[in-house]
Amino acid sequence: MLARPDAETTELGTGRASAKLILFGEHVVLYGRPAISLPVPSLPVTARARRREGPVEIESASLDMGGRATAPARSTGTAVPRLAVTAVCEHLGRPDDGLFVTVDSGIPAGRGFGSSAASSAAIIEAVAALEGRKLDGDTMFELVQRAESLAHGKASGVDARTVISAGGPLWFRDGAATPLPVAAGSDLPVLLVADTGVYGSTREAVATVRAALDALGKFGETLLERAGAITAAAAVDLATGRFAELGPKMIAAHAILARLGVSCPEIETLIDAALEAEALGAKLSGGGLGGCVIALAADHEAAVRVRDALLTAGAVRCHTVEFLSTGGGSV
Repeated sequence: MLARPDAETTELGTGRASAKLILFGEHVVLYGRPAISLPVPSLPVTARARRREGPVEIESASLDMGGRATAPARSTGTAVPRLAVTAVCEHLGRPDDGLFVTVDSGIPAGRGFGSSAASSAAIIEAVAALEGRKLDGDTMFELVQRAESLAHGKASGVDARTVISAGGPLWFRDGAATPLPVAAGSDLPVLLVADTGVYGSTREAVATVRAALDALGKFGETLLERAGAITAAAAVDLATGRFAELGPKMIAAHAILARLGVSCPEIETLIDAALEAEALGAKLSGGGLGGCVIALAADHEAAVRVRDALLTAGAVRCHTVEFLSTGGGSV
């Protein structure tokens, strides 16, 4: 139950956003290669902003998805939510005080779901709404990206673009996102998202990849090129309905990420379990060093088998994500 301010007004601004997944292109997107991302509306975050005298106060109730690491219950100092408030207040030309903001998030933090970006987007929309303003997509992106970059270091923009998207895969490159077509049909695969329960630090993962690329020299550039080619080929598979072909590409993409140092034993255990249960493919999603593993199942019957294997192997929880719908759920 969120605490209520002592003297709140009846004015209320509300903002909403959702989680995101990266299908292909983690980390390498920071080096000019493409990425494919997907919004996850079944994992939402809602922010509510009210006016109140005094300094900004932010309270956040996070939905604990059963993991062994959870987000802080209260955001202070230079945490991302506070940076988001500052960014939107500067844009609106209003004082950076006199606000009470509550954030109700169903997105596990530190698992590659874009929790911080989604919270920022919801907060920015809520504060703007309180001031009677509705921000366009580009402005929302710029403000979320500002908070993300200050909090995590260099940010690709994938999270900021995807959490404010309405649905469907996005093709992302050089800061621009465009909808990615997916062939319609009854044979769409099922994407399972298994939570390792391990909190992953984006800043640490980015630094790890940078150090690995420096150490690898020319071979590091080769890995980046391979990763970019895999992502481009995966986009063609989605558009033409060659969904089974995505599986081997997921495995190949993960091998590159592991070579760059962002896998961990928990991730490898879940990937092995998914593949042994005949998943089409599996890989880490997001920054790595914890977070989530995604596995592709041929159909819903196969998804149940893969889900059971993932849970048995230690996954905290499994989600399902639809490629074409704006829904989703848990299995």
